[in-house]
Amino acid sequence: MSCKFTSQIYRLDTICCFLLLLCLACSCSTVSRLPQGEVLYTGTRAIKIAPSPYSPLLDEAVSEARVAFVSPPNNALFGSSRYRIPFPLGLWTYNAFYNDSTRVGRWLFRTFAATPVLVSSVNPALRASVARNTLYNYGYFDGNVSFSIDTISNGREAMVSYLLSPGEAWYLGSVDYRSFPLRMDSLLHFSRSQSLLYKGMQFNFKALSGERNRIFNLFREHGYYYFRPDMVKLYADTLQQRGRVQLRVQVAESLPQYAIRPWYIGNLVVNNDSLPVCANVLEPRIAFHRGELYSSLAQNKTQRELNRLGVFSSVGISLSPRDSSMLGDTLDVYITALSDKPYEVSVEANLTAKSGYRIGPGLVAAFSRKNRFRMAETIQLRLKGSYEWYVGRTLNDKKQQNNSFEIGADASLSVPDLLWGNKWSGMGSTSVRLYGEWLARGGFFRMLAFGGNITYGFATNDVLTHTISPLRLSFNTLEHTTPKFDSIMTANPAIGLSFRDQFVPSMNYIIGFDNTSRTNSFHTSKANISLTSAGAITSTVYALCGEGFGKRDKGLLGTPFAQFLKISAEMCHYYRLFSRHVIATRFMGGLLYAYGNSEVAPYVEQFYVGGATGLRAFPLRGIGPGSYHSAGKYAYIDHTGDFKLEVNVEWRFPLVGNLDGALFVDAGNVWLLHNDASRPGGALRMRTLGRDIALGTGIGLRYNLKMLLVRADIGIPLHVPYDTGIHKYYNVPNFWRGRCIHLGVGYPF
Repeated sequence: MSCKFTSQIYRLDTICCFLLLLCLACSCSTVSRLPQGEVLYTGTRAIKIAPSPYSPLLDEAVSEARVAFVSPPNNALFGSSRYRIPFPLGLWTYNAFYNDSTRVGRWLFRTFAATPVLVSSVNPALRASVARNTLYNYGYFDGNVSFSIDTISNGREAMVSYLLSPGEAWYLGSVDYRSFPLRMDSLLHFSRSQSLLYKGMQFNFKALSGERNRIFNLFREHGYYYFRPDMVKLYADTLQQRGRVQLRVQVAESLPQYAIRPWYIGNLVVNNDSLPVCANVLEPRIAFHRGELYSSLAQNKTQRELNRLGVFSSVGISLSPRDSSMLGDTLDVYITALSDKPYEVSVEANLTAKSGYRIGPGLVAAFSRKNRFRMAETIQLRLKGSYEWYVGRTLNDKKQQNNSFEIGADASLSVPDLLWGNKWSGMGSTSVRLYGEWLARGGFFRMLAFGGNITYGFATNDVLTHTISPLRLSFNTLEHTTPKFDSIMTANPAIGLSFRDQFVPSMNYIIGFDNTSRTNSFHTSKANISLTSAGAITSTVYALCGEGFGKRDKGLLGTPFAQFLKISAEMCHYYRLFSRHVIATRFMGGLLYAYGNSEVAPYVEQFYVGGATGLRAFPLRGIGPGSYHSAGKYAYIDHTGDFKLEVNVEWRFPLVGNLDGALFVDAGNVWLLHNDASRPGGALRMRTLGRDIALGTGIGLRYNLKMLLVRADIGIPLHVPYDTGIHKYYNVPNFWRGRCIHLGVGYPF
């Protein structure tokens, strides 16, 4: 009883404290407790850029120089240096309860107080100096940065203004490489086309530093193990001609011989006790070979491939000269590692809320065993389940009949290599998976689904990956349907065929390209192309047995199997204009052709558009195919197609602090390859292609929480492909009712 009574008093004290704070808010000072002679910093008033002659790196230099002025005041809005939340609760609490000896006062101070940000701690002079050095690093040798402190509130508060004057940029007049030993000089000569420095380019330290690192990596790749970046010296002469820098690149003087001598690989020592995997798994991943020149790429590849095995908590590679006097040219390699824990258990819980008045919990549990057979393999068992309650206010049926659930399990074996039969071939990954699911969609159907696949994955270089699934088999069967679902399928025969019981034996190949990890590039790309063929081999076997290749209703274990060909492609390109300003583009296309045993491809294989990562001006499955349109609660079911086109363009830019904005335009639709009487206007026709493409625009916010990015988009339709009674390109009847709001995590593409 005493504990409960104390808890109630504490909660009452807390409420009273909040009320007290609200009463004192208007009368509290934000500067009464400032140290003598100090001024409260209230943000940046303005950052002005003086007019300067055009130069290629002007925008980048100014953008980077402005970073030096980032200093959020108290109660900053999203970390902004200029905009503040109008109620400085932290400062009010700091000044009202500073040195307060009461229990409530100490708690309030500890919980809500914010230490004042002072102009002296912001140090505008230092920030101006940093910005000036940034301009200098971009070749603005005559650049200047000034600041002014504008005091307000009787001199106790102040804002800071800055003025950047870049001036004229300097350019490289000549680039001369000299004083390198003969073999090093030959390497530089043959790689000169890769140099980051050339006559006429704007002088900037980023390029100079990049060229120094390029030379370092070039020499390390060709055996110079003890060479370091600081052994490359850069000398700039600005006296010969104004506006031109004569650059000289040379090796440092008096270097030790072991730094300018190539080294070779000697013995390879592997700690077998800490590497409990088979030799045929380990050896292909060690890129060092006796007698070869040392290569930094070989070391990095060895480190990367051993880490990718997933059975080690850490991997160490050390090299030491065989001759401790450093007069030799041989390095012995030592590889050690610590084994990771063999067992791993993970549990993931989530809560889902969907449109259509459904909400419910979900749980996924995974159990993993690593390296059981010393092949660096992972055996995993996953169990999942979810339940969704229907929380609508009016129902014709009992609520229990409208609830949804899903129960499933899958077992997988993953091996970090390409396994063909009983032989190991190259490096990549092989996985085998079996799964089974029982799911119910409240008010519609219950379905059983099971299947499996074998998948091989490998990379041919750092940016190109391949995934091959020579065997994927799935089987779906409707265990129970409701009259409501049957009526929808009857009204849409093509959709009904896509839900029928059938096997889907297929093969899949995906090629992917991704160089977005190159952060120093002004434009990066990623793309993937997927090709899926279902039923081809099965039909070929039937044809060899005398059945016609185009004959329909051929069965597998008494059930029809699907036949279709599906190809899809997604290509994204990112243009970095300058700091945090990016133009992101995406093109998506797909073709799905059902033939032979299938009139219509399975529903889950069909294309659709809309939603948070597609056409954001429309809900998921909100339009299509073509100019077809249906209304109603379950209209989304038949908005799928066999052909898809989608284009997205998005400009991402900074707003305030860590808050970024976005302007986007999305266009696209899906179509049918054949006429469907139940979906008039859905077939692909070249003469109506332009009118059939839906167009939308919108704005978005992206808030970077470091660990993840939270996104909110408002999409506004500009053109819908169906008839709205408005005979103009902008044919949206109601601007406000047509908008869509999407929330998400991460960028849409």
